Amino acid sequence: MITKLLKKLNDLQKIDTLTVDRLYGFATRNLIVVLLLAILTTFVLYPFLLNKILIWCAIVIVVVLFRFYSIYRYKHFFEKHTIEYWYVEYFISILVLAFLFSSLSFLFMPELNFYYQLFVITVLLGLSSGAATALSIDFRLALGYMSILVLPLLSVIVSLDDSSNWIFIAALLLYYVAQVSMILKGYQQEKTFNRMTSEREIFNEMFNDAPVGIFAYNNSLIITDCNTQFKKLFGYIDNDVIGLDMNIIPDSSPMSKLKRALSHGPQSYHGAYTTIKGFELWVEAKIFPYKNNSNDTMGGMVFIEDKSKEKEIQNELEHLVEHDTLTGLLNRRGLKNFMDSMVTSQHHQTQYSLLFYLDLNQFKGINDSMGHTVGDAVLLNVSQRLENSLEEKCPVSRLGGDEFIILIPYISKDSEVSKHKAKKYVKRIEKIFENPFIINDIHLHIKASIGIIVIEPKYQNIEEIIRHADIAMYQAKNTHGHISYYNEQLDKEQKELFGLQHDLAYAVDKNQFDLFFQPIVKIKNEQLYSAEALIHWEHPEKGLLIPDAFIPLAIKAGLLSKITWWVVDNVCEHICEWKKFDLWKLEYVSINVNAQQLIENNFADTFLQKLEYYGLETTDIMIEITERSLIDNFDSTQNVINALRGHGVRCAIDDFGVGYSSLSYLKKLSFHTLKIDREFVKEIESNPKELLLVSSILEIGRQFNYNIVIEGVEDKKQKDLLLGLDEELSYQGYYFSKPLHGQEFREKFLYKKS
Repeated sequence: MITKLLKKLNDLQKIDTLTVDRLYGFATRNLIVVLLLAILTTFVLYPFLLNKILIWCAIVIVVVLFRFYSIYRYKHFFEKHTIEYWYVEYFISILVLAFLFSSLSFLFMPELNFYYQLFVITVLLGLSSGAATALSIDFRLALGYMSILVLPLLSVIVSLDDSSNWIFIAALLLYYVAQVSMILKGYQQEKTFNRMTSEREIFNEMFNDAPVGIFAYNNSLIITDCNTQFKKLFGYIDNDVIGLDMNIIPDSSPMSKLKRALSHGPQSYHGAYTTIKGFELWVEAKIFPYKNNSNDTMGGMVFIEDKSKEKEIQNELEHLVEHDTLTGLLNRRGLKNFMDSMVTSQHHQTQYSLLFYLDLNQFKGINDSMGHTVGDAVLLNVSQRLENSLEEKCPVSRLGGDEFIILIPYISKDSEVSKHKAKKYVKRIEKIFENPFIINDIHLHIKASIGIIVIEPKYQNIEEIIRHADIAMYQAKNTHGHISYYNEQLDKEQKELFGLQHDLAYAVDKNQFDLFFQPIVKIKNEQLYSAEALIHWEHPEKGLLIPDAFIPLAIKAGLLSKITWWVVDNVCEHICEWKKFDLWKLEYVSINVNAQQLIENNFADTFLQKLEYYGLETTDIMIEITERSLIDNFDSTQNVINALRGHGVRCAIDDFGVGYSSLSYLKKLSFHTLKIDREFVKEIESNPKELLLVSSILEIGRQFNYNIVIEGVEDKKQKDLLLGLDEELSYQGYYFSKPLHGQEFREKFLYKKS
C-alpha cells in the first residue's frame, strides 16, 4: 500500500532530496506557529467548549511533538531510511495536523455563536493561506493541506441555518479557487522550470514573462532590476525605476518586511499601498533573500500580485452583509457590529449615547392597499430624509419591515444633558414626517412611533439595549404623541404580559375559565330582559381577571378562536340547563365576538352547527361585535353577518360611538341591537353636552329601528337622566347588578320567587 502511495505521489511531482530537505528545514518554525495557534484557539474557545477543546489541544500537542521528534531524527539519523520514507512520514503527519485543525469546523462551530465562528474561520483560513506559502515547494502537500482545512469548513457553513451565509459561502469558494489556482500555477511553473536546461533561461523567462510584478533590490534597499509586469503595475516607463532608493519612497508600509527578509529569511506583505505615481493598490508581496556562492545575502527578490479587484469584491461582499439591500442603510448585523465597536470604545466608558427606535404607524395600510412597490418607495424616502436630517456620525439602520434605528454615540458625560439633547433629536426626527411623502403623485401623511433609550456609560449588552428600545417603541404606539422613553417599569410590565400570555395558552386545557352573567333590564321597570355572558380567568397567581385584562393578549397570541368557542359551548350548556329546569326567562344571552373571529374557519357554519347540537334556537344567543373591530374588518365580515342574520341569529354593535366612524355601514347591515358605550354615560350628570350626545345617538338608533342597550349605568341619577330620554331603553351596569357567576345569577334572577 505504501509503495502504491509513493508511486502515485512521485507521478504527481518527483520526490527528491532537495524537496524533502527544504520541507524539514522550514518545519521547525512552522510548528512553533501551529503550537502557539492551537494554544490561543484553546484559550479563546475554552469558555464555550470546556473539556472538549482541551482534549483537542492535547491531541494537537502530541502530533506536534511527534513532528519535532521526526525533525530531530531526520537531522541526526537521516541514513537509517530512504528519502521516500522521510517524505511519506512528513506527508502523513502534516495532513493529520491539518485534519485536527479542520475538526474545529465540523466538531465545534455549530456550538459557537457568530463571532466565535468567525474566529474559527479566521484560524482555518490563516492556516490554509500560510500553507500555500510554506508548502509551496510541494504542491501535493499544499493542495492536500489546504483542502482538508477549507472544504469541511465550507460544508459546515452550508449546513448552518442562516439566510445570510451565502455571502460567506461565495467568498470562501472564491478564496479556495484562488488558492488552488495559485498552487497549481506554482506547480505548472515548477514543471516548466524543470524542463529548462539553463539557469539563465529559467530566470529570464520567469523574470520577464511572469504574470506578477517582480523586482530585485540590494542590501542598501536600492532597486537593481524589475520585470515588465512590475513597471506596468506601478506606472513606470522603461527603466526609470532602476536605481530607486526605497528608503525615501512616500509609502513606507512594506519597508520593514523588505529589511527583515535580508536577515530573517522569506517575508510577506498583504495590504494597501500607494505608489509614487499616486495609484491606490491592494497588493500581496512575497519577499525572498538571495545569496552568493559564499552564502552571503546580496539583496532580495520581491514578487507582487495586484489584489485590488479581489479586495474590491471582498469590500462589496462585506457591504452586502452589513447593509439593507433596499435602502442602503445598515441592517441588523451592521448595526450590531457598529454598536459592538461603540460599546468597547474608550469614549463609551464615560459618555452617554442615544438610541431611537422608529416604527411607521400607517405603513401596513399603505402596503396592503397600494402594494409593496409604493411601500418600498416610502421606506426609501424615509431613510433618505433621516440621513439628510442627521449628522454623519449618527448611523441610521433598518432592522426590517418599517422599523428603523438611529444611534447618536457619545452625546454627553451628563445624563440630564443627554436627555435634553434627546428631546432636540426627537423634534428633528418628527420634523421629517411633517411634509407628506409624494409617491406616484399620491400624498401620503405618515407618522412614526419613537422609543428612546439613553445608553449608560460602560453598559455593553447590545441585545438588551435593542430589546429595551423595542419595548419603549411599543409603549410609544399606545401613548399620546407616540413617544416613549425606556424605563425599568416598562420592562417589568412587558415580562409580566409575556408570562400572562404564556399562561393563557394553557388556560382552557387547565379549566381556568369561568362564565359570569350581567343582567340587562328594561329601564322603565327594571324587568329582566336578557344577559351578557362575560368570560373570566381564574389565574393561579393573579386571581380573577376580567376580559379586558387578557382578551387583547389572546388576539395577539392567536388564541382568540379557542377561547371564543369555549364561551359558545359553555353558554349553550347553561341555556340548555336553564331550559331543562324551566328557568329560561331571557330573551337571549349575548356573547362577545371579535370581528377577526368572524372571518376565520367558517364561523357561521360552525356556530349554527353548535346551536343545532345543543338543541337551541338561533334566537337564544346574540352575537355582540365591537364597533372598532367591525370597522377594521367591515368588508370581510359583511357576508358572515348577513349569513347569521339569514338564519335568525341576532347581532349587536357593541361599544357603539367610540370608533368615530361613518354611520354608512348601519344601513348595509341589519343589526338587532345597538349597545352604547359606557364612556358616553359616566359624565352625563356633570356635563349636559354628554347627555345631548347620548340623545343624538339614541335618535340614530331609533331611525334604524334598533333595540338600544346602554352600558355602564352606575347610579340612580344616571338611570333617571337616561329614562328621561327614552323609556324603551334597556340598560346594564353596577347600579342594577355587577356580573355574577353562573350559579349565583341562576339563583338570584331565574328561580321563581315563592
